[in-house]
Amino acid sequence: MDREKEEFLKEFGEDYGYPNAPKNIDEIRASEFKRLDGVVYLDHAGATLYSETQMEAIFKNLTSNVYGNPHSQSDSSLATSEVVRAARQQVLDYCNASPEDYKCIFTSGATAALKLVGEAFPWSRESCFMYTIENHNSVLGIREYALNQGAVACAVDVEDQQNNGLARKDGSTIKVVQYPSQRRNGARLQDESPGDDVYNLFAFPSECNFSGVKFSLDLAKIIKNDAKRVLGSSPYTKGQWMVLVDAAKGCATTPPDLSKFPVDFLVVSFYKIFGYPSGLGALIVRSEAAELLKVKYFSGGTVAACIADIDFVRRRRGIEESFEDGTQSFLSIAAIHYGFKIINTLTVSAISRHTAVLSTYLRKTLLSLRHANGACVCMIYGRDSTKISSCELGPTVTFNLKRPDGSWVGYGEVEKLASLSGIHLRTGCFCNPGACAKYVGLSHLDLLSNIEAGHVCWDGNDILHGKPTGAVRISIGYMSTYEDVKKSISFIVNSFVSLPNQAGIGYKLWENSVDLSTKERYLSTLSVHLKSITIYPIKSCGGFNVNEWPLSSSGLQHDRGWLLKSPDGEILTQKKVREMCLISTFIDLAHGLLVVESPRCNMKLQINIESDLSQGVKEVEIQAQRYVMQGYCNEVDLWFTNAISRPCILLRCYSSESQSCMNNGGSAATCRDVGSKLNFVNEAPFLLISEDSVSDLNTRLCSNDRNVSHQQKIHIDPMRFRPNLVISGADPYAEDSWSNISIGNKHFTSLGGCNRCQMVNLDPQTGKVHHSKEPLATLASYRRVKGRIFFGILLRYETIVGLTEEAKPWIRVGESIHPI
Repeated sequence: MDREKEEFLKEFGEDYGYPNAPKNIDEIRASEFKRLDGVVYLDHAGATLYSETQMEAIFKNLTSNVYGNPHSQSDSSLATSEVVRAARQQVLDYCNASPEDYKCIFTSGATAALKLVGEAFPWSRESCFMYTIENHNSVLGIREYALNQGAVACAVDVEDQQNNGLARKDGSTIKVVQYPSQRRNGARLQDESPGDDVYNLFAFPSECNFSGVKFSLDLAKIIKNDAKRVLGSSPYTKGQWMVLVDAAKGCATTPPDLSKFPVDFLVVSFYKIFGYPSGLGALIVRSEAAELLKVKYFSGGTVAACIADIDFVRRRRGIEESFEDGTQSFLSIAAIHYGFKIINTLTVSAISRHTAVLSTYLRKTLLSLRHANGACVCMIYGRDSTKISSCELGPTVTFNLKRPDGSWVGYGEVEKLASLSGIHLRTGCFCNPGACAKYVGLSHLDLLSNIEAGHVCWDGNDILHGKPTGAVRISIGYMSTYEDVKKSISFIVNSFVSLPNQAGIGYKLWENSVDLSTKERYLSTLSVHLKSITIYPIKSCGGFNVNEWPLSSSGLQHDRGWLLKSPDGEILTQKKVREMCLISTFIDLAHGLLVVESPRCNMKLQINIESDLSQGVKEVEIQAQRYVMQGYCNEVDLWFTNAISRPCILLRCYSSESQSCMNNGGSAATCRDVGSKLNFVNEAPFLLISEDSVSDLNTRLCSNDRNVSHQQKIHIDPMRFRPNLVISGADPYAEDSWSNISIGNKHFTSLGGCNRCQMVNLDPQTGKVHHSKEPLATLASYRRVKGRIFFGILLRYETIVGLTEEAKPWIRVGESIHPI
């Protein structure tokens, strides 16, 4: 055991690892989660993991018993009904809810449970839907029902003025800051009598899924019993307040105790607690509150009697029966017994302590990190963890990283490098826009400006106008270990912390870049020559090598002149269709033929480049380039459909017109060659790779500690990077410093380094990705500049205006290369 773990156990050992359970944490990981070998999974707020014993027990149950549709009286149906009844009781027991006071309604998930409350709540024009700013989108969606029925909606921010939780239950320490109220003009209003009661709904999470901040359920008592105490002079305090708690995240480690708090609606998600099944949730509803819900739709299972040809329906009287439309997901319901069995064996209190000490250790360590110049590395969001106890924070740590100069590291960069290190975490806003804006510090103007710049959920715009658009989230589960947390910390230190005598890890220019004088550069490139030329006729398919080839204004003639497109318009690439790399291509210039072969097709296909084109002309926009394209006959499309096992059509670039191609810093596209007519390339007509740079990379791969420890012999061929031009004879990475070069008597301009992605981990011979994440993982360790991993350079050919087709220049293997 290393010294750091000894110190961790000295401080947290009483609460870490389930010392009083049948299995401790190391035994649990070794027997129940063998699939995590080499994987650090830290996205338990998104979905926790199911155990192997849990799944074995579920399938043994399903293969040993006969469960029929519960809407019957057969033995198999009665067996199902008993399983469902027992499952309801397990859910109520988990939240310490009396079956006399609460009922458990199964839904298709937590979102469906929230939707049920929103659409059935008795809204009126005097009603108010009030919700904390730190709510998930699925809670915010209830606002639509309220506003459409003429009610008022209002967001609030709940603050504890003593910074130590709800220490006093009279509400004197709570401050509620109200945002402007919202009312929708022209909303549909329900018919109501002047004397009808007014019902309001207050919604908050038991634990914020963005920051991990826990909300005390004492808030439910305060809002229900004395709303004026915290809402002050708000005009929306009249009427009866009902309380909804979104416990989808909080239930995993701290299920609300409904014997102590008068919550009307509580939402549960089972895959957040024990991993399986997904697509199943529950609404725990107070019986009196259920009577107020107004259900409009009826279905099988909710009807006692119905006459088809007249307006007559009589609904079932039971609360569960009234709201569970159709046949329940009874096999999934049967499965939750085995999830609860694991949780009950470990005990919720032990799970809460175990996850709390890991997240506390992570927070403290991240806060202590400093760059060599003393600048803080990590900004953690949520309440000040130095002033409050860990019991007020869930096992979620959300943060952003900073460089030594104070600039932000994009969360996309963190996620990409974490993935290469085998660490699974989550980035973005986590479907919680209010908490994201609050903690990251985004004003309405910032948010609208980001939207105008094209930012949407899940895109790559992690930094806009100098500010993060989201954050990095590490969340701990019951099976997480000290080693998981330690590896995540080591990853951050190694990738983003600037140490003494380093210019700034994670953003400095790579090692071994060449900085030579003009004379030295000339002497060092005397022997540099073109080693190979490769043409890729069809985007993302295999290429072929030649000794010489004609150049055109769009690059190598016919290079990326074709593509495959799905019927729904998606441009197909190897990122989604790995089989494309197995399609080999060749162009016979003399006969004007494109020849393709595939191991999935018995015969090769020969396409006449000119005469086989169909008459139809199509315009398509790809990465801000507008292309005019022509297709081929059905036989050609069928051949490619069989080759990649999905419907597709082959299209040829007839002409292209540059519209608004911008650099990677812009929002329009990724291509950098804005001055040329382009075929179906991503950024530029040519990609040049140095054989000597690849050799240096292979040396690093061989000496990589992780590869050595796993006894992996990885050798990368230059063709792994899908280059057009491979050169030999230069110093490693000398190409980084070239702004202009000549190949023979042809002149080219460098457009900068080529930003690499996970596709370089794809073996073009097999179509498989290496589990070691190589070579991108090693490239990321020394070829990274502010989130982008560069290898090779992009070129544009400087064409000679006025040349005829016959006078087109040719490029040849063996030609000398010189910087200009």
